[in-house]
Amino acid sequence: MNAPAAMVQTRVRIDAARPSPDAIAAAVRVLEAGGIVAYPTEHLYALACDPLSPDAVRRLAALKGTAGEKPLLLAIADRAEVARWAARVPPEAEPLLAAWPEGLTVVLPARPGVIGDLTGGGKTIALRLVRAPVAAALVRAAGGALPATSANRAGAPATGVPDAVARLAGLDLLVDAGVLPAGGPSTLLDVTASPWRVLRVGSVAAEAIAAFGPVAGA
Repeated sequence: MNAPAAMVQTRVRIDAARPSPDAIAAAVRVLEAGGIVAYPTEHLYALACDPLSPDAVRRLAALKGTAGEKPLLLAIADRAEVARWAARVPPEAEPLLAAWPEGLTVVLPARPGVIGDLTGGGKTIALRLVRAPVAAALVRAAGGALPATSANRAGAPATGVPDAVARLAGLDLLVDAGVLPAGGPSTLLDVTASPWRVLRVGSVAAEAIAAFGPVAGA
């Protein structure tokens, strides 16, 4: 299903606040066929594929340009999905996950058997609880979890502009909600050790996280 040209061959438009079931179903069909879909989160477009398909995950890593060397974070829409992907939640992190600030990605120990390209060959999995209506609807319709790496080549800036996303070679479908509100990436927080470590500074400040547990440097 690789797109033969530099521009995405298929685009479906969607209301960011009231996602059409038909548009969500169209995206799910592409994912089920092994395709790569770009979809809107809160501020940036993300890339998704079937997280249970090694071939699809490898395709996504190749499109991103990471070749499985970096982990691909997963979006979930329900906290119950954590147990499906994480081997455990450290007890001291449970209050943080109960609150789960919007814009926070949490790194947890991965369950055995999680596809290596999702973990970057490591032993952890990065999970983000999404609230944006399109992202949440697509994640639920697709089975509960989807990759949510930013829709750009590695080293290039992430974007909330759909026409920029459409230039990615190899993309099968763009779910176009228009230009997204300005904002940065999620904060990436590793809670597998104490104190917790902020691996990427993002939309949730370390000081806000420190209300739930120890954060290095906060």
